[in-house]
Parts: sequence; structure tokens; C-alpha cells
Amino acid sequence: MDMKAKEMTKDTMMNFATKTIIRKWGNSQGIRLSKEVLSQMDLKEDDTVGISIYDGKMTIEKINKPKYLNLQERLEAFYKRPLEEIYVENEQEVDVGNPVGDEMW
Repeated sequence: MDMKAKEMTKDTMMNFATKTIIRKWGNSQGIRLSKEVLSQMDLKEDDTVGISIYDGKMTIEKINKPKYLNLQERLEAFYKRPLEEIYVENEQEVDVGNPVGDEMW
């Protein structure tokens, strides 16, 4: 975040507004975001944003990608070691009994 944005109060940051122009970008249209907008939203190149439209108003918000893409990455981060080195107490399957509802196995 640049110095200018750091100096703004929380209230000022919540009420930030700006204008931009929709421009041709290949076969589509694009909106260019200024450094101030990127700073206010803590966005950088290749970040993912979500666009919502409700009652004629568009909202753009940062989408936080999951920190871990799969269970292996999550386990390795939690145990701070490779999956092969994580202690497994028991590899035996657990019988949870017969189905009691409409579940299909």
C-alpha cells in the first residue's frame, strides 16, 4: 500500500469513488483500474475478482483464493513435513454401520 493510502482514515477508504472509461480490449470491453483503486482493494496483477450485478449496480470484489489447492497441500502445511513423513496411526477402514436414510453407497 502506498503512503497516500496509508494516510487515509478507514472512513475515507470506505467512501472512495472514481471514474474510468470502458475501452475495447480484443473482441471484448475492459475497465482499467488506477493505482489508487488497486491499492484501496489490495489488488495486484493476476488476482481474482468477483463481479456482482444487483438492481443495476455492479460490484467488484477481491476473491481470496484458497491457500491450499488440495488435501495433500493442507496436510503438509499443517504438519510441516512431506506427506510421506506424516505419522498415520491406523490405515484400517472404519465401519460406520448400515445406511439409515436415503444415502446411496
